[in-house]
Amino acid sequence: MKGLIEKEIEANFNTIQTWLNTEKAKGTPLFYTSVDLRESDYKFASIDTNIFPAGFNNLSPSKHPIIKASIENFVSNHYPNTKHILLFSEDHTRNPFYLENVLQLSQRIESCGIKCSIGTFFNDQPSICSSTGHLKLSTSSNHEITVYCLDYIINHMSEFNFDLCLLNNDLSDGNYGNLTKLNIPIIPHPNLGWHKRKKSNHINTLNDLTKKMIMDCKLNIDPWLLSSCMVQISSIDINNENDRQRLADAANELLIKIQNKYKENNIPDTPYLVLKSDNGTYGMGVISINSPQDILMLNRKNRNKLHKGKSSIKIQNLIIQEGVHSSKKVNNQTSEEVIYHLNGETIGGFYRVHEKKSNKDILNSKGMTFKAFEDEINDHFNQTQILNSMSKTSYVLGQLANLSAQHEFNTL
Repeated sequence: MKGLIEKEIEANFNTIQTWLNTEKAKGTPLFYTSVDLRESDYKFASIDTNIFPAGFNNLSPSKHPIIKASIENFVSNHYPNTKHILLFSEDHTRNPFYLENVLQLSQRIESCGIKCSIGTFFNDQPSICSSTGHLKLSTSSNHEITVYCLDYIINHMSEFNFDLCLLNNDLSDGNYGNLTKLNIPIIPHPNLGWHKRKKSNHINTLNDLTKKMIMDCKLNIDPWLLSSCMVQISSIDINNENDRQRLADAANELLIKIQNKYKENNIPDTPYLVLKSDNGTYGMGVISINSPQDILMLNRKNRNKLHKGKSSIKIQNLIIQEGVHSSKKVNNQTSEEVIYHLNGETIGGFYRVHEKKSNKDILNSKGMTFKAFEDEINDHFNQTQILNSMSKTSYVLGQLANLSAQHEFNTL
């Protein structure tokens, strides 16, 4: 079945590419996104899209030229005359791999001839803001970066003279008021942070776009084979027994729907579901379940996962999403693709790999590793050098998810 899907996309790829370009041209592109893809033996699906991607350190160095070109095109088209960018990061001062991501992104910006300084809130270390105003931190490659406190920047704005603020912080708590004091454009828009953004809105938009693409391009593909089913449950407290029952009832209805699709397509696997925070990131607030009964029997550890997310913010809305078994293997370990976009263009990606997880598990968890896409690993997609590293199906699904995120931005 997977082969038939790939053949249909292969045969109609030029039509699909034209359609994608036409749809993208209807709105303003986001600066960047990353998309998590799952591929089973019978279907493909984008399962998550991040508007503040934090894995530039996992991309192959061979992608640096296309990243540089994409940054130059975005800035010249939307913020010409930009000379100094504030790259505003998460407060992850103890995570050297995240800091490596920040370093790599800042280096790509500076390769365009644009000065780049790094800042953050330093909410956990406010004394820095009233003393030196900055910290020197080591990345995973033992490079040193200087990270400035936002309050210090505000008090010394004439020294920095920023033209643009690039967010690499998802603003989960919504407390970004001081950023607006900079009086410069902020991209991506702060309202795309997880304090406002909802996975459910993104998935619904994505599923609608997938159906539209299939219809407009006259593809002989069931939309379900390129998407995931989902329901949203609002005003939920996972520690409340009645709310867990409400969640289990919704899960049962969704599972029946998916079971019918499995039966219709003669799929021998057993379907499963994934519970996620509707406003979530970093793999937090996510668990997989095999049956609605699992929700009623959740132990304290898993209830805690669904009770609070990043920055200990209480989870009030959940989605129940169709699970997609991963057939992707890297060194015989379960993996999934992560596709990166800049200025609406696909720039590459990497595999997220986990040696201790099954094909049904959440791979964005402790113990994961990464393997960059390399141009030579794939010989069946040779349209351009940058796209030699992924299948046309992965490219199309990544572009659809990026387009869905663009729609979120253009409907703010």
